[in-house]
Amino acid sequence: MKFALTYNEAILPFTAFAAGTVDIIGFTTLGGVFASAMTGNFALLAYYVAQSRTQAAMGSIVALIGFAAGCALGVLQRRGRAQQQALTRLLGGETALLLAFALYAAASAQVEHSSSNHPRILLLAVAMGLQAVIGQTTNLSTIVFTTTLTKMVGTIADSIASGDASELKDVRIPSAVVVSYLFGALLAGALVVRKIDEVVFLPFIGVALAFVMHRLACRESA
Repeated sequence: MKFALTYNEAILPFTAFAAGTVDIIGFTTLGGVFASAMTGNFALLAYYVAQSRTQAAMGSIVALIGFAAGCALGVLQRRGRAQQQALTRLLGGETALLLAFALYAAASAQVEHSSSNHPRILLLAVAMGLQAVIGQTTNLSTIVFTTTLTKMVGTIADSIASGDASELKDVRIPSAVVVSYLFGALLAGALVVRKIDEVVFLPFIGVALAFVMHRLACRESA
């Protein structure tokens, strides 16, 4: 049974890795926001409003606005284009945004006022909005995992019940995506705990590698 990922399939775990790092960076260093997980961000917004924590609530609002803007931008970039061309634009745009975030965050590392978090939150959220459209384009989300986990568990349960191990081939990509997200979150968390400022470059590295995989896939299919 073949479990290796193709270049095109490898885009998904690399972008999932980036999402895991983004959520940890946002939650631990940017005022307790999720830049990719909007369900969690809605819950945090309600919690901050209930506590009358205006600055924290504003961070969540900025993330929601940025994510929506990124989705809208991504849909416009995808319109009228073939999948490979659309992915080139989307991944290229996300890579540029995450590099801009990393450089800006590194340059402003000494600024401690919470209001200075908003530009960084916005950059991350717009990038994750683009990534959401990448997920739509490839038919597998790399930022929302409830549906992915449901399908994985269902497929594994069916495989066990039927005794047909061949069905497990359908979980190799979703499994790689979930594991990559968790690995990204764990690595980012470890670096944040150790106060290593270079953690801000992890999302860029993940998506840059996804972009490289995409270009290799394009070259392979040419």
